[in-house]
Amino acid sequence: MDRSWGILAALSLLLAASACGGPDESPTPPPPSSTSKPPPSKPATSSPPPTFTPAVSPPKVTAACPFLGAGELAQIIGTSGIVAKEEPPGTTDTAPKFTCAYGTGDPPRESAPRLYFFAFTKADPNTPVSTTAENCPGPSTPLPGVGDAAMYCELDDYWTTLAIAKRVHGETRMVDIHLPHHRDDVYTQVAKLLGERL
Repeated sequence: MDRSWGILAALSLLLAASACGGPDESPTPPPPSSTSKPPPSKPATSSPPPTFTPAVSPPKVTAACPFLGAGELAQIIGTSGIVAKEEPPGTTDTAPKFTCAYGTGDPPRESAPRLYFFAFTKADPNTPVSTTAENCPGPSTPLPGVGDAAMYCELDDYWTTLAIAKRVHGETRMVDIHLPHHRDDVYTQVAKLLGERL
């Protein structure tokens, strides 16, 4: 409670006491001024952290992290304590590139999952997805119904890559996320989220 509570309480006591006195009684004197502080107010309960609100097909993309929250990814892959950190933007030969690292350290370790975002002016969505699949030593698994084109495949004995592309806002957007190996349903769930948000 704030400081005004003590003043209101004192006035209430004064009015109650004067109302009880009879006509022959002298009015109750006001309480002496006190240097004591009013009772401390209860500490405000901390509000929960803001809920992650994903970017859903923004007209202009300036970062990768808004497409997938750290809490969302942690829940899907069954871990905790990871944070999303946007890394400095870059470019490829044909497209701007934004990168989000999901890790526990600062800076995130090389073993942290990373989400890469690319935008191509004229490419067909199948082109960057199939190019990504060609970099995998083994077969790729298509994900029908996710974006305009999507697949996942193993890059090596630790990493799996998911590539999802969609033609939107006059460009072909692709996200490529590198995750440590998981179950197939994990890849499908992550890919569907990203496909809806491109």
